Amino acid sequence: MKKILMIAMPFAITWLSACAVLTSSGRDLIAANSQARQGNYTEAVATYREIIKQHPDSRWAADARFRLASTLTYHDNRRRNYTQALRQFELFLKLYPDHSKAKEARDWRQVLKTIEQLKRLDIRHEKRRRKRR
Repeated sequence: MKKILMIAMPFAITWLSACAVLTSSGRDLIAANSQARQGNYTEAVATYREIIKQHPDSRWAADARFRLASTLTYHDNRRRNYTQALRQFELFLKLYPDHSKAKEARDWRQVLKTIEQLKRLDIRHEKRRRKRR
């Protein structure tokens, strides 16, 4: 019996520590989602980035990256940043092309590219208008 415990113990410790890491990432993701729902976008973005940084190969990283990109597009997020959101969606699609959210990410990527093009057109139009004055 002691031999079995001696053999099984390292495996059990390894397995439990792996579960703790995933659980920690999962809890962090839930917290970040809650922060975003409450309008605490700066905190949510920071938490999503931390999950990606600390656990890049975890199953939570894909969800964190998608939610990070989404949060950067929220209309009531005063620090929304379409350029950063576009980069995050592109990176999400590169890293997780078969993810269940890939189609949604592709749709967002197209919308954000269109917004960026419209901004550039508006800037050019405004420059031309000012020259005519």
